Amino acid sequence: MFKKKALLPTIPRSQALNMIPVRNTEVEETPIPDDLIRLSYPLAIKPWFGQLAEKVGMWDKRPMIKHLELDEMGTFVWQLIDGEHSVRQIAEEFTRHYQVQPREAELSVTAFIKTIGQRGIIGLKD
Repeated sequence: MFKKKALLPTIPRSQALNMIPVRNTEVEETPIPDDLIRLSYPLAIKPWFGQLAEKVGMWDKRPMIKHLELDEMGTFVWQLIDGEHSVRQIAEEFTRHYQVQPREAELSVTAFIKTIGQRGIIGLKD
């Protein structure tokens, strides 16, 4: 019951920056005012939760859709996620566009990519 979770292997920073983010094909992109973007993506349901929700009549097995409205910077990064640009290249574009320090851009871009990756909006490839 109180077992420690196995730690996932960490990859070196340089290798992580060379990874290429790829959009999940199930994510829908909708333009919203001020040239921003709203992402709609299916919510992953844990099997035990789905069974419980179904038993109590709270779920009809249709995919649950979540929405995420991106701000200006998130929209900028999202538009660069095309399956060709690496995380490093996206951070470099972010540095040029927003005139921030390279390290600051790298931290911001990687944090954003990690967040949307955890939600299943993107994946990463070598």
